Amino acid sequence: MRALVLASAALLALSACDSKPKAPELANDTSALANIEVVTSPGGVTAWLVSEGFVPIVSVQMAWKAGATAQPAEKMGLGWVVAYMMNEGAGDLDTTAYGARMEDLNMEFGCGVDMDWTSCSMTTLKATANESFEMLRLGLVEPRMDQAPIDRAKSELSVGLLQSETNPKTIASRALNNAIMPGHPYSRYPTPETVAKISRDDVIALKNSLMTKDRLLVVVVGDITAEELKPKLDEVFGGLPATSTVPDVSDVAPAPAPLDPVVKTLPIPQTLAMFSGPGIKRNDPDFYAAYVLNYILGGGGFSSRLTDDIREDKGLTYGIGTNLDVSSHLWRWAGSSSTMNDKASEVVRLIKEHIGKLGAEGPTQKELDDAKAYLTGAFPLSFDSNMKIASNLMAFRRDDLGVDYVGQRNDLINAVTLEDVKRVAAAYMKPEAFTFVLVGQPK
Repeated sequence: MRALVLASAALLALSACDSKPKAPELANDTSALANIEVVTSPGGVTAWLVSEGFVPIVSVQMAWKAGATAQPAEKMGLGWVVAYMMNEGAGDLDTTAYGARMEDLNMEFGCGVDMDWTSCSMTTLKATANESFEMLRLGLVEPRMDQAPIDRAKSELSVGLLQSETNPKTIASRALNNAIMPGHPYSRYPTPETVAKISRDDVIALKNSLMTKDRLLVVVVGDITAEELKPKLDEVFGGLPATSTVPDVSDVAPAPAPLDPVVKTLPIPQTLAMFSGPGIKRNDPDFYAAYVLNYILGGGGFSSRLTDDIREDKGLTYGIGTNLDVSSHLWRWAGSSSTMNDKASEVVRLIKEHIGKLGAEGPTQKELDDAKAYLTGAFPLSFDSNMKIASNLMAFRRDDLGVDYVGQRNDLINAVTLEDVKRVAAAYMKPEAFTFVLVGQPK
């Protein structure tokens, strides 16, 4: 059974993104550092390519700017079913035959959907790349959408939704969404009732609305040249619909934070705390100062103010962290932690104290230096495999960054000054602006 990826903008596992205003692309469409080529097919499909023949593998990442917000409110879950069905048979191959053929080719292909994006990935050996690209074409352009796997997808999703009803993270995420953005498409979530309304025609229609050539982004990494890739782009994507219309989504205007935490009672031995406050847009000139500040507050894993005090010094939790949520229509500081039921109020108090202190005083020079050293030093580890390279480059494309971003990113981090971070802290680190949700039996 597949792991269910339930589309929800409230999931606080969203990692802090590397983002900045769009950088100008190099005149020769090549980044010397990352060796990114901008390849355009005869039919006009554009891809970022990193051609590397050391390992005979080709990885392809695809993304379309449209996601779960495009599905009707009364049929939530439809986007997940579309993603599920993308490798459940195509052309003359039913589900079993399509899966067997992928195994024969040592090929992996699958899709997913979040609130704003639909994405797919394919990995194949160089030796079977031609056959795998044809399988990819079939999956994208000629999916069968047979009723039996659609019914199976709906059943799996419904079972997962029923199980999630007692999941603290699910309960907290939904409560936080409802508190911050009631009525917004980001706060919607599927139920067994909405899933039951999904028909085969709905699946086909949404797939054709989401996966169109005008919304397509492509990244390719591995043992393939630009000249080899160009015809493949037209072969694979040329049969997709040229355009489509999806509903416009408004930006979230967060509701004022309540004075007290929102409490959802659940008979569990620990209390899960989730919290969220106003954040910063991707293209804001101060984004990188906020990125560094987040590391100092709670984004540094085992080296942050919240971890050092609440976990290490006071022993109130096994883990606590924060991140920057920079979705297409929502920008916020988010975080979470678990603690004993009788310590929940103390943990909330301490989190607010640290937010307030950072806002009033800002970080120290040493904290800034340590954060910048880690964030720049760890960056190359994001590129130690073809799949990681492809995934990260797709994230940069989705953020509308240029091909030279990889070479500029650490300079942008290093350019952040203590004055920058203090200014951002004063603007955003306001405890009264943070909404807290507690799930468990807090005392």
